[in-house]
Amino acid sequence: MRIRHRLAQVVGATAVAALALTACGTAASESGDGKPAIVASTDVYGAVAKAVAGDDASVTSLFTNPTGDPHEFEPSAQDTLKVKKAAVLVYNGGHYDAYMEKAAEGASAAKVDAVALHAPKGDNEHVFYDLPTMQKVAGAVAKALSDKDSAHREGYESRAKAFSTKLDAVIAQARAIGHANPGAKIAATEPVAGYLLTLAGLTDVAPARYTAAIESGTDPAPADIAAANALVSGKQVSAVVLNSQTESPVTTALAKTADTAGVPVVKVTESLPAGVDDYVTWQAGNVKSLSDALASRP
Repeated sequence: MRIRHRLAQVVGATAVAALALTACGTAASESGDGKPAIVASTDVYGAVAKAVAGDDASVTSLFTNPTGDPHEFEPSAQDTLKVKKAAVLVYNGGHYDAYMEKAAEGASAAKVDAVALHAPKGDNEHVFYDLPTMQKVAGAVAKALSDKDSAHREGYESRAKAFSTKLDAVIAQARAIGHANPGAKIAATEPVAGYLLTLAGLTDVAPARYTAAIESGTDPAPADIAAANALVSGKQVSAVVLNSQTESPVTTALAKTADTAGVPVVKVTESLPAGVDDYVTWQAGNVKSLSDALASRP
């Protein structure tokens, strides 16, 4: 959990409270076009929902900024109305998108909470990088939509299965990285892509206090910065994994150290990059970037 996220929750308390209160009534089961309305906390979850919904349901994502920080998002009055009318809510959970969790408490919509579907439980709330969990999310969205709109059950279930099959291929590609690079080590500035790195068989050796500080939005201690830079300058890691949506002078400096040392830098994001609207395509790109980085090492 980030300190800056906690601060954002305090600053946005009024907006969150309004979101919860207006969501307490009976949620509409249809959007303006007569289709079940899905509201997702971020475009990542919106992309998964769209893959399942097809043309049979409408999907709205609240956070869609490819350069912003999802942790600091505050819902607007329009977002309040969207949640109130939703038939299905899809969100991360684990206090990652607390604005949606709060709204879901009083909403009559079906709720798909990714953290609740994730197993085994862990401290890393970024479960949208856990590909098997996202397959479960797709299945849960299909069930929720089928319960609301049984006439299109076959389509929802078929598309969820197709999504899962496509993601199976990406999972296999990720695991192939570890098979091709046994024992490979990387340094991630924060644990946003941690589940994907583990799936790829990569070991993150960045100093724990360094990553904890970066994730909380504070500067690491000088000794921890020195330790992280030594790992990279000494080529003890095969790549640096950087969250491009929360870059800071400290992480930028580490990237420069990597460039000087000839260590590749892989940039990851917490929402869909500009020009990308498909979850499988996004994660396939992340896997390719990791694979290419490991392949390029001396």
